[in-house]
Formats: sequence, C-alpha cells, structure tokens
Amino acid sequence: MVNANPDLCANLDNAGSQVVCDNVQSKPECALRLARGDADFGVFTEEETMLLAHQIPHETHVVASIRDRTRQDTYAFEAVAIVPATHTGGFEGLRGGKYCHPGFDQAERWSPRVLKTLEKLVARTDRCPDADTSGKTAEEIEVDTLSKFFTSACRPGPWSANLTIDAELKNRYSSLCTLCGENNLCKNYTIKYGPVIENMDINNRHIQALECLRENDASTVAFVAWQHVRTYFRVRKPQLVTSFAALCEDGSIRILSHEALGAVTAPCSFVKQPWSTIVATSIGSILKNKLQLKPYKLQKVQDLTLAQKATRLERAKNKHLHVGGMLENLVLSDEKNFTVQQYVNKQNDRVWLKFRSLPTIDSAASCIPARRWCTISTQEHAKCDWIRGAAYTLGIEPTISCQLKNNMVDCLADIRDNSGDFVVSQANYGYLGRQHYRLSPVKLVESSRSSPSSFTRVVALLKNTSNITRFENLRGRKACFPEFGGLSYVAFLRVAHERSVISSSECDYARAVGEFFDSACAPGALDNSHSLAESTYNATNLCTVCKPTVPIPSGDDFICSYDDNNKYYGKVGSLHCLADPNADIAFVELYNIEANLQAAGLHPSQVRMLCRDNIVALSTGVNLDQNCLLAFVVDSEILARRNDPLAKSLNVLLDTLDSHFGYVSNFRLIDLRMYSSFDGVSDLLFRDTAIGVSEPTNAMNEPTKNYNELFQHLESCTESALPIPGLATKNFISIVTLIVMSIMTRILMF
Repeated sequence: MVNANPDLCANLDNAGSQVVCDNVQSKPECALRLARGDADFGVFTEEETMLLAHQIPHETHVVASIRDRTRQDTYAFEAVAIVPATHTGGFEGLRGGKYCHPGFDQAERWSPRVLKTLEKLVARTDRCPDADTSGKTAEEIEVDTLSKFFTSACRPGPWSANLTIDAELKNRYSSLCTLCGENNLCKNYTIKYGPVIENMDINNRHIQALECLRENDASTVAFVAWQHVRTYFRVRKPQLVTSFAALCEDGSIRILSHEALGAVTAPCSFVKQPWSTIVATSIGSILKNKLQLKPYKLQKVQDLTLAQKATRLERAKNKHLHVGGMLENLVLSDEKNFTVQQYVNKQNDRVWLKFRSLPTIDSAASCIPARRWCTISTQEHAKCDWIRGAAYTLGIEPTISCQLKNNMVDCLADIRDNSGDFVVSQANYGYLGRQHYRLSPVKLVESSRSSPSSFTRVVALLKNTSNITRFENLRGRKACFPEFGGLSYVAFLRVAHERSVISSSECDYARAVGEFFDSACAPGALDNSHSLAESTYNATNLCTVCKPTVPIPSGDDFICSYDDNNKYYGKVGSLHCLADPNADIAFVELYNIEANLQAAGLHPSQVRMLCRDNIVALSTGVNLDQNCLLAFVVDSEILARRNDPLAKSLNVLLDTLDSHFGYVSNFRLIDLRMYSSFDGVSDLLFRDTAIGVSEPTNAMNEPTKNYNELFQHLESCTESALPIPGLATKNFISIVTLIVMSIMTRILMF
C-alpha cells in the first residue's frame, strides 16, 4: 500500500459507511479502475483532477468538490498579477520592469505550470524560434528569456531540480534575484517587512512578494494568490488599496477597492484552480444521495486513494456515506453529472465559472522538442503515457513523447537513428548500447539495497564433476552465455583480461571469445543487431553449442537467435545449456538462481562457482560469496544518443521527473509513482526496486564503480572515453578520478 492511507480506510469501514477501500499504488491506477468499471469512486487532488480531464475525460463524473472549510472561495486558488494603479501598456508595459514572485518552493501547492503562467504570457518564455538550444536546458532558455524582459526580480526557490544547474543559472542570471534582498541568491526574501501584525504571516511568500511590489517603482508586477492579496490589503496595507490594480489577461487593469477585496473571486485572474474532487462512475447519482455534508473526524481526505465495490454500495443504500475531513467540506455538483473534462472547463455552482484549461500536449508551445521515450510493451507504453500526461499537467519541460517498439534492440536502433531519444535499459545491454549502437548513459538507475534483485551479480558456474580449477583451464572448452555481448559475456571478458588468458590488445570481442573457447552458445552472435564491430572473424563457433527449442525439420539444428526459438537463450537457457553433457561452464546472473536451476533440471549441489580470484568455490551450490562474483553492478541505466545536442536537457528532465514522481518527493502534487508497479504489473519502464537516478560518473558506490569499470577496456579500444550526455551535476566526479577509483576497486573489492 504505497499510496493509500490504511487508517483512513479502516475508519471508513468502521463508521458503518459500507465503504470498502481498494488500495492501489497510485492515483492513475485508481483512475484506470474507475474507467474500466472495476471501482466506483475515488478522491483526487486539484492537479490529479486536471490530469484526469486529459487522460480519461469522458469516462468518469464529478460527484462533489472537497473544499477548505475555513474558506468560502469558489476556487482552490486564483493566481493574479498585481501592478500599480498607474500601470499602462498591458503586458508590453511590463518590459524592462521588475518582477516579484512567490517562489518555486512555497507551500501553496502551485505546480510549475501555474508558477510560470505570467512569465509565459508576458515574456513568451515558451516561444524562442531564434534561440540556440544546443547544449542547453529548458530552464536555461526560460530564465535567459526572462532576464531579457525584466531588469530585476525576486524569483526564489529552485529553478532546476539539478542542484548544479540551479546554482549555475542563479550565478549567471543574478538580476532575477536582486529584489530578494542583500547577499541573496534567490533562496528566499530577506527584505524588511516592518512591524509584525496580528493575523498576518510575514513569512508567507505571497505576502512577501506583495511587499516586494510595494517597495519598488511603478513598473513592478507581483504574481500571487488572490486570497493573500485580500489579506494583505485588508489587514496590512488597507490605506494603499486603490494604489494598486489587477492586471487582466486582455492587458487591461482593474483598480482594487475594498468592495473588490470583499468578493470571493478576483476581478480577473490568470489561473482558476478547481478544488479536489470525488469522481465516480455510473453510480454517481446514487453516491450523491449518500454523501452527508458534515465533518468526519479523519485526516485530510486528499491523502486517500479510494475505490468502492459496487456490490458493497448496493448493500449500503439505506445508510449514509461520510467522506470529508475536519478541515474539509463537500459541495455536491448539481443534478446534472459533469464529466471530469466538463468540470475542469466549466463549474456549475448556480453560475458558470470557468476553471483552467490546457491545450493538448501535441499543440503546446515549447522551446525544446519533446523527448521521445522508447517502450517495449503495451503496459510500459500505458505507464509512460500517464507519466507524460502528469508531467505535462504540472508544466514540466520539455514534454515527453512515448514510442512503442517490439523489444530493447529495436529501441537501441531507434535512438541511434534519431527516431527516439532515450530508453531505460537493463545493464545487460550496456555493452551493445555503447559499442554497436553508439549510445551513452545519461543516468544510472539507483536501487534499494534491501532487495536481492537491486543489483546484477554475475557468476561462472561449473558442473560439480568438472576438472576445471582455474580460468586458464577454460581454453578449448565449451561455454554458455545468455546473450552475445550481454553483461555476462562482458563480465567474463573483463576477468579473462585480468587473468591474461585473453589478450587485452584484442578489441574484437567476438574473435577474443571465439578463439579462446572451442565452441559456445552466445545467442545473437551472428545477428547484425548484435555485431560489436567490423570484423572478419567467422563467429559460427559461438553458436554451435546452441539448440533449437523445437527440432528443425531440415535436420540441421544450427541456431543462434536471441529469442525463445533458441533453447539456450537467456539465463534459464544458459543453465539448460550447462546441463547439456557437451557444455563445461555457464556465465549467468545470480538473482533467483535456485529457481532457474530447478527449471533447467539442475540441483544447486550439482554446480560449483569458479571465482573471480581464480579458484573454485570450496563448496557446491550458489550461496553468495562476494569473492566469487565476476560482476556486481547496477541493475539498469538510461541510454541516449552519444553527443546528442539536447542530452543536457534530457538529463535535467529526468531529475525533474524524479523530484515530482520519484521514491522521495517534496512536490507530489500528483500521486504517480514512477518507480512502482503500474496497474498491477511490476517492472514497467523501471524495475520496482528502483529508488532514483544518478549521474553515470557517480563513483560513490561500489555497483556504479564496478559498472563503469566493465567498459574501460572498450574505452581504451576506441582510444577515448565515452562522452556522457549532459553536464556533470550534483554527483559529478571527473573521469580521471573515476578511473583511479575503479583501479583501486579492482584491487580492493575483488
């Protein structure tokens, strides 16, 4: 139960409401169950309601809105631009002026899209036809444009989810921080606010932005929430009310007055945010009859992901259903059931009031084109589409485009050919991605150390009856690999180089292995998709140990495919290969090895490890001995085109997605868990063990150092280190340092 609050669910059940909580991983999963009719209603936050309007606009209906009991506002908030009453010239009249902003770390639950609304309208930060985007991030282009429009500003909080990029931008564009106060790099406002006034929180960023507006000249604008404008001018500065005005979307102004401040809606605003909602399927009319408008002594209902079984609800027809919190109040929609899309576009509370509206993702303006995310299954594609929709709803840039391919190799080829931009790839494809497809890692995927599948561990398994005792004894033998050029293949080569049983001067990896062993099964060795380099070597002997799953009618059993037609393809296939009397050794990944051995008809007592320190394990079986591992590396990485001019923006985009939808998020405006299972399916896009992303140059943990070390021979063969897309960030360590530490790791860790 990653997202649902079990205490709330238990209380609802015990209250006699007959509500049954159906716990799900995230709100998108709840929405999908509603759309399929597998659940009856759910509770969604403001931004989640916006997301539903895009993803499932017609399948569900809004039954009620959940509002703050202490406020009478029609909207969750209204974002307004306040200017001096003397302002003229509309939006263009702000050019060369000053800008006071509440900040990107304030607690008003404003999304990046809302926070940047005024900037896009007046400075056109999303329209940059002449900008050179090469090597730049969306944030850099944005603040560069903004700094050319406003002469000074206070725009506090993080401008980028990447700490290094954030610091760099604030240093380069310091004019956007000058109004925050002395010696301030946009961390917060440090200007003096005068005496403390009762019922006035001077630490509130919106109040501070209004103080910034008051202290500066007639060309200043503050972008703030209407509710704080009302408080500021009614409590703190009532004598200045008519000296200021609301700037409207059409460029006109509305002079503030005490009458205007007494209204619950602004004279004009740029964003009208809908309240959180209760969304239902076909039982909406029944549910509305059962909702009781009184406080229910629970925590905030926004924290709950709810779904109700229809059959249970039928049994509750004569009972009341209570949903709400101590600080919430339910407002039912009128008798007509509005779809989520209708609710977002228009709200009927006796009068029509327009909420936010967003253009379609494909029609949205952007300085950097959408980054194309390659997926390899319909389930992955569906998860990617919800991440895409959630990111767009929040205003995260650049946007994402999801592309469905048949398998990982097709994705690698697409990215190489500039038909795609990035893919989350298992470490097994690291060498192929680098050598054959000329890709580079833009991020490594961090995993939880508590799970046995968090990292990849490669071992060499011998039959217990084997007379092989050292790697030197493998010359002229028969070997089994899960896949040609895969992680197990490269792990063996690295150890063979270390033991000098294969010359490190040989850069043709097909020839190196093919001439060392008598024969092998390395599925894909003859396929163009797996060719590692131009080579004159006939790699047929790397396939002669393979066997077809079904006998070939021609009687010729030769096969080398990297799919299930090859009986010895993959990890389980390699163990089947080891069970073959003609095979001597198998190089495989260790996770779930006992079950895989059983599937291959082997018992752990029938195998023994040949260890990296060049001795055979003292006992049979596969009990983990760190010294026996040929590789202990990260589980997966994110690959992109080498030298892609937009790779830096992709790097920061991934940091931003992690900050909003990651394992630990301070900005979870939409409860979408990027690293968790999706719609009941595990390991989609990312393994469920993933907890975040880090820089490829991060040498702070052993699996990452070991993974980078795997490719050092490749780098020496190509006579240059592989470039890493993007700039170094918060974990940057130079390549030189990485190589030194990797050499130390080789000596000390194994």
